Amino acid sequence: MQDALCLPVDDLLEALSADVRQALEAVSVPAYIVDSQRRLRWQNAASIELVGDLRGRLDAGLVAPGDLARAKEAFRQKQKGAPHTQLEVSVERPDGRRVRIAVNSVPLRNVDGEMIGSFGLVQVLGEIDPAAASAPRLSPRERETLTLLAAGYSTAQMAEQMNISKETVRNHVRRVLGGLDARSRIEAVAKARRVGLI
Repeated sequence: MQDALCLPVDDLLEALSADVRQALEAVSVPAYIVDSQRRLRWQNAASIELVGDLRGRLDAGLVAPGDLARAKEAFRQKQKGAPHTQLEVSVERPDGRRVRIAVNSVPLRNVDGEMIGSFGLVQVLGEIDPAAASAPRLSPRERETLTLLAAGYSTAQMAEQMNISKETVRNHVRRVLGGLDARSRIEAVAKARRVGLI
């Protein structure tokens, strides 16, 4: 039996019936399929219009760096049995403009029930203000802290997830708030979303 992680794109696309694929090609909602390594394997015309033809690229080349950890976590949730996931990420249009999108995705499974990829639908939420180019520079740890804040993690949960002390988490949170000129965690997340950091 062929390894499920290395299925050709045709086998992966067989997870969708021909009627469904034909309908998805015709609709104006961006749709895509990624394989088990999170490599983009199929896009409909609306998806190609939104981000360009990115087939063959990994998700790390598709979503904004600040969103990558959450995109990977959503994929892991489906691998662990979640029937679907939802998240917001920022992507870049072919002309360089950035947009915020909502992604709803479901796992694709082979006949043995193994996850061989994921199918997703995209809703464009809006363009990110070009003034967002002045978004503050955050260290990788501060970006991770911000991502976890946006996911609703508590200080203790962040400390456990990041394998650091609660006090170190509090220091990261203070720097994130300062960098975003925010007075609270909620305000920091809202400002970070506006400028496309998350």
